[in-house]
Amino acid sequence: MKKLLPLLLALGLSVGGYCLFQSRDSLLDFFKHKQTSGNITVPVMTSNVPQNLHIAANKVKIANWNLQIFGDSKASKPEIMNVYVNTLTNYDIAFVQEIRDSDGSSFSNLCSILTNYDSKISSRAGRSPSKEQYGIIYKKGIRAEMKDYNPDAQDRWERPPVEVLFDINGYQLRAYNIHTKPSDVKSELASLEKIVSTNGNSIILGDLNADGNYYNTSANPELDSWNWVIGDNEDTTSSATDYTYDRIIMNTDAYQEYSTSGVFKTGITKDISDHDPVWVEIKIK
Repeated sequence: MKKLLPLLLALGLSVGGYCLFQSRDSLLDFFKHKQTSGNITVPVMTSNVPQNLHIAANKVKIANWNLQIFGDSKASKPEIMNVYVNTLTNYDIAFVQEIRDSDGSSFSNLCSILTNYDSKISSRAGRSPSKEQYGIIYKKGIRAEMKDYNPDAQDRWERPPVEVLFDINGYQLRAYNIHTKPSDVKSELASLEKIVSTNGNSIILGDLNADGNYYNTSANPELDSWNWVIGDNEDTTSSATDYTYDRIIMNTDAYQEYSTSGVFKTGITKDISDHDPVWVEIKIK
């Protein structure tokens, strides 16, 4: 009988593991069917993965991506969602912008596929009927506290920023995310500079529209004391244009842990988004 126990236990684990993977695959197939049929249903997917298992021991990659009018239409197309998922899973933390649906279901659908991530979403913001939200995804094991500046009593921004304090294996990083209004980039960045923390590790990232006719980084003083790690020589658009609209800016403390940064372009076409993701890698130990 004692010899049978290990055999029975191994058999039980094998069957249980097979059922678990079969259930997950069936749920993803069900989600894709719902998307294709136009009747979008958000499945609830849970994970019992131990905290901190997925986080690299000494560095973290953070990205921002303007998904360009991300709503029910894009969320109902598996081929587009597949690109989003495959791209966003390159990062430990990612901010997504231009979530445009009224109920946030498109972002919920996206997060339901990102099974090893937790998420937060901002309130809907904008002075016109076309309102947007910011979404934040971050690997399980990372702790995040979000402050939403919307509504802003002083009406300083078209889409007020969010501030997120991350705790990554004891390393603390404060991130500010904003999508500036093209015609008001200078005033919106000036207002942002007044609220961001220069103490501790702070980072600003987003579609800042900080190039072209909207903003000249050489001629304007906003955030000059910060480190613009996505420089003017980068093209963050997926179209034929060549502009550095999307930026990552680090304060002195955060920049001491700077490792590398870049613009991700693989597989990003105009039907996916008119923006490419920008990212930075930070040493956390």
